[in-house]
Amino acid sequence: MQISTNMFYSNASTRLSSMSARANELQAQISTGKKLLKPSDDPAAAQQLAELDRKDADADVYATNMTLAGSLLDQADGVLQQMATQLARVTELATRAATGTENDASRKIIGVEIDSIVQSLVGLANTKSVRGQPLFGTASGGQAVTDKGDGTYTFASADPNVSEVPIGEGQSVQATETADRIFNLGGGKNTLEMLSKLATALQAGGDVSATISSSLDDLSAATDQLGVVQSSVGARGARVELQQQLLMTANTDRADLRGKLEQVDITDAAVQLQQMMTALSATQASFTKLSSLSLFDYLK
Repeated sequence: MQISTNMFYSNASTRLSSMSARANELQAQISTGKKLLKPSDDPAAAQQLAELDRKDADADVYATNMTLAGSLLDQADGVLQQMATQLARVTELATRAATGTENDASRKIIGVEIDSIVQSLVGLANTKSVRGQPLFGTASGGQAVTDKGDGTYTFASADPNVSEVPIGEGQSVQATETADRIFNLGGGKNTLEMLSKLATALQAGGDVSATISSSLDDLSAATDQLGVVQSSVGARGARVELQQQLLMTANTDRADLRGKLEQVDITDAAVQLQQMMTALSATQASFTKLSSLSLFDYLK
């Protein structure tokens, strides 16, 4: 079988080019630390990496949302605890006013303090959130409680849907509460109006035993309702914390998978490069020697 000069050079050129390309690829892998330099190197792995990139981007958004939701829920829990303290004080005052040792003058003082607590509760209800919106308002940013100045109050309940914060794929959490849920006692009663009525009665004097008795029952219901809301907020806060832990675990798992798909074994690549450079050098030397031979050299 005869091999033409052109074929000899063509084969040699192809072999040397292939070996040089592989050496360059190994050098690039070592310098970048990545074994996938372009999608065509491993289309399946490249597709997996693209999906990991998408999930990483989503995770960043969810992490930010969970931080916000956690902050709102923590803030709500703190304000609700202040409200609980205020209701406990009203219960203490109302119980004292119900005893026979109090007179009109002392009950009036109690009524003034309760009236002050009502205003404090209104202020707490209208607390601004970390986003600058009413903490217990609505998604549209409506004020939580409006004092009508006649012992009655309106709540931002026309739009009862509180903002939902996405915390995962197909998951969201209600990060705040509405004042309507906090103060609504059912049957057309609400905590603020009930307390205002009690404060007015105590300041007016006279026989207020029936009003105080009714108010104590309502105070118990108001405290229970506030407790329900606190428990709900606490449960949502715990859910956000759990979701944050799950997100961290998922992030770690994706990072591990990314490393297996993307990162090159530097030691192994260095060994391969050394072998390739040695083989390339030997092939180049062999080609130079063979290409310099003439017909007379073969006949010797």
